[in-house]
Amino acid sequence: MSGNDVQKADQIAYRCYSKLALLVHEARLGPAPARTGAKPDRWFNLECADIDADAYKDQLRIYRFISTATHDPPSFELDVLLAVPDLSPNQVLVYRRPEPSSSSRVLVEPTPSYVLLETWSLVFDRSDHLRLSDADADLAPSSIYKHGIGLFRAVYALLRVAPAWK
Repeated sequence: MSGNDVQKADQIAYRCYSKLALLVHEARLGPAPARTGAKPDRWFNLECADIDADAYKDQLRIYRFISTATHDPPSFELDVLLAVPDLSPNQVLVYRRPEPSSSSRVLVEPTPSYVLLETWSLVFDRSDHLRLSDADADLAPSSIYKHGIGLFRAVYALLRVAPAWK
């Protein structure tokens, strides 16, 4: 790959990480209010609200130049948490059993501050065992980007059918 292709590949890889964060953020919190002068994020041909630019900036910084890194970056873990407010003495936290025939509720004791609803993980692996053939060994950044469009449209749909969407 040429130097320009490496820069493009780095930019696409970084946008994969940031787009996943934006999609999960928007799907779980709802669309952010439009800010004056802010452009929506249109990477991977999928528009989503441009949340505060600094919201994930520090966490995503290590994924900006992954092709020149001396080792693979750590896996990107994105947890969706439910914040449990302080309960009054006559309130309790319960959950419903997942079986459709069961309507019983289970008491959660002690009451946690947060409940983990989902974990999203994105792992960068540059090892050779992932290549299907020598012809696929050096994909152009434009091909990688085109494959990303379908991937993120699928993630967008999945986020809206997962139970946390409700």
